[in-house]
Amino acid sequence: MCEYTYENGQRCRLKPIEGSAYCPLHIPYDEGEKLLGNEIKRVKEETFLKRLKAGQTYFEGVYLYDVKISDFKAEKPIVFKNSQIRTVLFDGLNVPGVTVYNSTVGRLVVFESRMGTFTVHGSRVFGLNLLRVSFSNSVYIRNSSVRYVMINSTEYTGKGEEGEREYGEKRTATGRIELSGLNEVRRIGINVRYPLLRKILEEHGVKPSESRERAVKATALVLRDIDFDQSARFKRQVRLSIRRFHGNLVLENLNVFGHAEVLGSWLRNPEFVHTRVMGNLIFRKVSFHGDFAWNSTVLPNIPVELSVEGFVEVEDCKFNSHRAAEVLYRLARISWERNGDFERADRYYYLEMVAKRNSRLSGRRKGVKRLFMRMESAFEWLFADLTCKYGTDWKRPILIWLGAVNVFFPVLFFLTKSVEGLSGSMGFLDYEYFSVVTATTLGYGDYHPIGVGRVIASVEALFGMFMWAVFLTVFARKYMR
Repeated sequence: MCEYTYENGQRCRLKPIEGSAYCPLHIPYDEGEKLLGNEIKRVKEETFLKRLKAGQTYFEGVYLYDVKISDFKAEKPIVFKNSQIRTVLFDGLNVPGVTVYNSTVGRLVVFESRMGTFTVHGSRVFGLNLLRVSFSNSVYIRNSSVRYVMINSTEYTGKGEEGEREYGEKRTATGRIELSGLNEVRRIGINVRYPLLRKILEEHGVKPSESRERAVKATALVLRDIDFDQSARFKRQVRLSIRRFHGNLVLENLNVFGHAEVLGSWLRNPEFVHTRVMGNLIFRKVSFHGDFAWNSTVLPNIPVELSVEGFVEVEDCKFNSHRAAEVLYRLARISWERNGDFERADRYYYLEMVAKRNSRLSGRRKGVKRLFMRMESAFEWLFADLTCKYGTDWKRPILIWLGAVNVFFPVLFFLTKSVEGLSGSMGFLDYEYFSVVTATTLGYGDYHPIGVGRVIASVEALFGMFMWAVFLTVFARKYMR
């Protein structure tokens, strides 16, 4: 009998290798290579697959090289405990779960498989890849050292049942992808391209199809208490990349030493708790969907809980709440102002003010209050947005002034024939001359309005004075701050 003793006190019943006290599964790498050379790899693989086909799914203290488990179905979960494995590939798996506990794994790849729960706990893993995996319970990667985590086209296929209710609070028991308590992390990628994965699959005889990758869907993607590798060579890299994710995103107690990005995702009630990004944070083509509770409790605290030392970009995003748009655009504006790019900051300031105006309009006021609010918003749009985009565009006042004074008002005077001069006949250029004189409030007296022209001239004089004041204010703000 093999001399390996399990944690429950029982001995391994497999026959030991000749010249050793351990069976092919439990013999350490060095000892096996001394006895059998490279042949030990084949012996270990054959022994492992034989035990697997015999119905054994629990492996403790094993030493394996390259393991490929293809088209395997079982009623019990596959468990690796206190083991050391160079590479393990699950292809076409259909099991209740896969657990890697207190083990060391070089590369762990799960491809086109179905399972209940996937768990990695207390282990050291260099590369962890889940590609086209369907799970009915949860994915847990906890309290481990994992260098690279790549999760692509992975979907929760359960019913999303709610767990126990504590003091009226609902907690989702299933459908979670949770990465917590990780250290030495170099990159976490959700639906990112990983060319090396294709090479690994092809080396094991697996040819992935060229079909379009699906979004990663889960009730929640939780990233908590993760320490990223702080080597200088990773400082300028994207350390956290989330693409085409559909569900609730929770970032808690993170210190991202580098850049982070969320692209093309649908986020429900995203949470940022004690999150710090040392580089840039990018939101692009992201749909934010928050319920009433999220808008009133979580959203106001995001500027306090989320710290970004670089830039915040919010591009082509959609919001079901104008308040959420206002908060995120404000974060972006502050980051660009802090780093000295005032032109980009002005762009986000304009989006912030538009969202703020729309947020007031979407309030639950009724009756006279709602009417006054609409009038105030219309006034703000006309005099603050239309004229100069809330003081961020100095070219617009000039173009509006030139268009109104040289085209709009002269046409009104011409159509109404409401201007008289010293000469009997009036051409269009005379009307335009009168319009310029009126807008600049010079008033030479050689032409004067009559009838309705007095009203038009009064409006033009006020318009001209207002637009010049706007232009001077915006111009000074643009080039003197």
